[in-house]
Amino acid sequence: MKVTGSVQSGMLGIVLLGIMTTHARAFCSYHGNMYAKTTIEQEFADSQWVVRAKVIAADNHWSDEDESWTIYRLQVLSTYKGKPRERIEMFTYRDSGGFYLDKGMSANLGGEYLLFLNQISQRDTKPSAAREALEVNYPCGQSKEWKSVSEAERRQVTMLSKETPNIDSKENK
Repeated sequence: MKVTGSVQSGMLGIVLLGIMTTHARAFCSYHGNMYAKTTIEQEFADSQWVVRAKVIAADNHWSDEDESWTIYRLQVLSTYKGKPRERIEMFTYRDSGGFYLDKGMSANLGGEYLLFLNQISQRDTKPSAAREALEVNYPCGQSKEWKSVSEAERRQVTMLSKETPNIDSKENK
């Protein structure tokens, strides 16, 4: 059977569309903008919780057939927005859109991070183990290891926390 150029183009388009739709979550997108540069003020406004937290454990789920992911267990050291529990869990997929609390190939146990967090949407199709976990607001944004947070950024987060009532619109208990 001879395949014409237009059929080949159509088949290629269908394959690419399938790849793009099944892995669209793997890219960094902020309000529909790919790899957007965000500000601390933007992410502070978008997040339910803003915390400084320490990694105390990690549960990795590696898979060759399914999606790989990690749930980090964190100790909240400081709260800048919201009222999270003292210990929280943060979920991330192991893909190009993930936000990892790692050092090399292992969890950065004892590492401290500034995290802009949201509850995982009930509409999201996350693994059942992640249903009560939080996730980073924007993996390519302002969340980062605490030692990389500049003095100016620390002052800005502190200032924003003083301007924002420290209440939760959704309980995280």
